[in-house]
Amino acid sequence: MMYTEGQRYVLKTPLSSLIIKAVLQAAHLAGKRANAEHLNWGINLGFFAWKKGGGNELTFKELAEKFRECAVQSKLYLSAIKTLLVLIKDFSFDIKDLNADAFKKQMDILSEEFSHTGKIKQLEKVFDSGKDAIINYINDKRNYLREREDEFRNIIDLLTKGILVINEENIGFNQKIYDKSVAIGNITLLDDIKKIKDSIKLEVENMQVAIKEKQDSGEKQIESLTKEIKSLKSDLEKAQNASMTDGLTGAFNRMAMDNYLERLVDRSVVSGAPFALLMIDVDDFKKINDFYGHQIGDSVLMALISQCKELIRKEDFLARYGGEEFMLILPNASLKNAIKKGNEICKAVELSYYLLGEKNNDEKLSFTISVGISTFQKGDTVKTVTERADKALYLAKKTGKNKVVTEKEILMGMYV
Repeated sequence: MMYTEGQRYVLKTPLSSLIIKAVLQAAHLAGKRANAEHLNWGINLGFFAWKKGGGNELTFKELAEKFRECAVQSKLYLSAIKTLLVLIKDFSFDIKDLNADAFKKQMDILSEEFSHTGKIKQLEKVFDSGKDAIINYINDKRNYLREREDEFRNIIDLLTKGILVINEENIGFNQKIYDKSVAIGNITLLDDIKKIKDSIKLEVENMQVAIKEKQDSGEKQIESLTKEIKSLKSDLEKAQNASMTDGLTGAFNRMAMDNYLERLVDRSVVSGAPFALLMIDVDDFKKINDFYGHQIGDSVLMALISQCKELIRKEDFLARYGGEEFMLILPNASLKNAIKKGNEICKAVELSYYLLGEKNNDEKLSFTISVGISTFQKGDTVKTVTERADKALYLAKKTGKNKVVTEKEILMGMYV
């Protein structure tokens, strides 16, 4: 039997059960006005049955309100789940021995599945797999920390033994100084004043030599340790910078960008802090490479990065995304700020000329860029916010190049 406006119906199952079963399906109705078709959908699913009177009756308006409440609850639960998954990722730390990166990716996948899975049974499977992964990681981490605790105990024991050795050396040194002082005291028993003076002078000189040897030994040890620490620190900094930097342009590399963007999205999920993403691409770069050669092409990329660095803030993040594509991330920036910055860079590049040197008869080269912009929206992941910037960049290329296109213009259908 079909439902029509004005009729009343009765629930076939308790209201609490209805809400539980309908909560995910109701999310699909969010933003849509409930109508008779939706109620017939509910009847066909067996959530309720039409009846002319009696029983636990609800009006069409009341049911529509229940659906809206379910949709709001569904969004709230999803937001809470995603926030908790972000906090779990932070709890994991960056421990390579525990394969923390893989665990974080697993949590990202879990968050995505919760966002897009609509059926209860599928959600139960997603939850069970995610729960097992979290429990296993916690157990592995607990065991890892216990092992590290044992290692630290061993280190402390070793240091304690080392201190005892040093203490023994100091005891020997102190004994030597004490013996010299006793010798000086015994000198006073001599009858000849000259002998007393010469003996005191000799013992004082011996004491000074012993003190100087001890000072020199300590200073050499400290100097050696200081040099070793500085060398290790310098090597570590160089290795870290090399692993995060693009060798050609000096901008951050793709790996550094992925890590930074992931942390930024996690922060925004929890705090709601905004950020903007500008995807930048050199127009007709293949033609430049084909005509002038790869060396000039490389120079173009380096010139672009140099130009960008002059126009961005210290806290902004500039990375090479791949080939002639670059990513500029602006923390705490609105779409309006991002558009302004994108146009500023676009214009500065367009107005610049570069001398190609004697081999190219000092020819002047100019080039342009296209920019696609997206901003973090509620419910975004690294993938979704990046995809919108990429689509905006594609449309900037498609509709004339040397311009800035944003996600907002795409949504408004300004480009077809």
